[in-house]
Amino acid sequence: MNWRLWSFHKKVWAFLLIFTYGSILLSVLLISYIYQEVYVKAEEDRLLTLGNELATLHQPGSLSEVFIQKAEAHNDVSETQVYAVENPRELSACLPFEIDYQTFISEEERRELLSGERLIKMGYEERLDRHVLAVIVPLVEDRVLDGILYVYVPISTIQEVFLPATPILVLLILVLFVVFYMVGLRFTNYLTRPIYEMQLATQKISEGDFSTVVPIHTNDELGQLARSFNHMAIALQKEEERKQEFLSNVSHELRTPLSYVKGYSEVLLEEKDLSADQKEFVSIIHDESDRLGNLVNDLLDLARLQGDSYPLTLQPIVLSTLIEETITSYLPSAKHKKINLAFSSDESIIANIDPNRIKQVLHNFIQNSLYHCKEEDTITITMTQSETAFVTLSISDSGPGIPKEALPHIGERFYRTDFARTRKYGGTGLGIAISKAIIAKHGGSMKIESEFDQGTTITIKLPLNQQ
Repeated sequence: MNWRLWSFHKKVWAFLLIFTYGSILLSVLLISYIYQEVYVKAEEDRLLTLGNELATLHQPGSLSEVFIQKAEAHNDVSETQVYAVENPRELSACLPFEIDYQTFISEEERRELLSGERLIKMGYEERLDRHVLAVIVPLVEDRVLDGILYVYVPISTIQEVFLPATPILVLLILVLFVVFYMVGLRFTNYLTRPIYEMQLATQKISEGDFSTVVPIHTNDELGQLARSFNHMAIALQKEEERKQEFLSNVSHELRTPLSYVKGYSEVLLEEKDLSADQKEFVSIIHDESDRLGNLVNDLLDLARLQGDSYPLTLQPIVLSTLIEETITSYLPSAKHKKINLAFSSDESIIANIDPNRIKQVLHNFIQNSLYHCKEEDTITITMTQSETAFVTLSISDSGPGIPKEALPHIGERFYRTDFARTRKYGGTGLGIAISKAIIAKHGGSMKIESEFDQGTTITIKLPLNQQ
């Protein structure tokens, strides 16, 4: 699993879990260290001290019975066991557990004993069913080994050392787990909530809603980021308002001179004294002024739709009737191009819409489909009620589809996949942008899905009449 694809919330949780389990692992290692370095080391030092003290009582020569009795007197009053023997091989007869002398004391260790070194042994003894820690103290005189003191004590395992505290440790772990979960949940929400809010706000801004404001919860770096984000949103909103005002003003101011140009060109076209070339030039002026007039009207229409100066006239409409009326006007064109135009109706669906505006949307999309489809292609319009409050309208065609790289730009102003269409068919590149604005004004949504050479599907959701 690629951690780069994880959400920030998951990454924070993963960090906290790793930190917690890492802390537990360090605690286990610390307990093991305490057992080894504190408990076991203390026992080693105690046994060495006892062995050294008993060794000072030894007189050079063979071990006397008095010395052996003094040394082994601890066996009756203490868990620590002491055995004094002249030959290390005799230990197997003294100890309550069997030992293999050849593996118990090697030749190298024997040489260490002859040099006065102390040996420390630790291991598990089956007969005692315990771990045993032993110290071997040599009794050496003039590099002659008179005997050894074998001092040993059964030691507790790490589980036995901490067994009395086990219930407390388990309860503490459970409490810490609950506390960690609650604190971790609050902490991750505290960290990720501002980022999640900014993500939603960014999405709304990308959809054109510049009034979005991110709540500021803190004065730290995240709070400063949220504050900067709000400043950016306000600046974008002001810029959008200035742009809309500019488009509205320019469109309004251009309508009058364009109407004069178009009117005078129509008058000139009726003149009989014009030559053929002059009439051609005047006809071009008339056509271009007409195209510019349509562009200005579309710009003015889009500016009003994206602002608050063009309210919708909402009313309950039988949507199937509206769609059939729109389709009927395109049946001759579809028949001429040999394109199949199909519609599945449901007269029970009543939508709360502005009929003129929705009809404008249908005209835009059906015109686009008819333009791009070829002979024997099919345009299908379906209508379903998949949600309680919305009706889903789908316009599908089997045309050439939209290139993948162009799909994200569909709906942008003046964007066209076929730039030759402007001159040939009079398109302005604003039809889908206007349709998108109309649908958004209704509180609906629009989605375009397309695959190159596979056709295009436009899905529109519009609010139902709740009454």
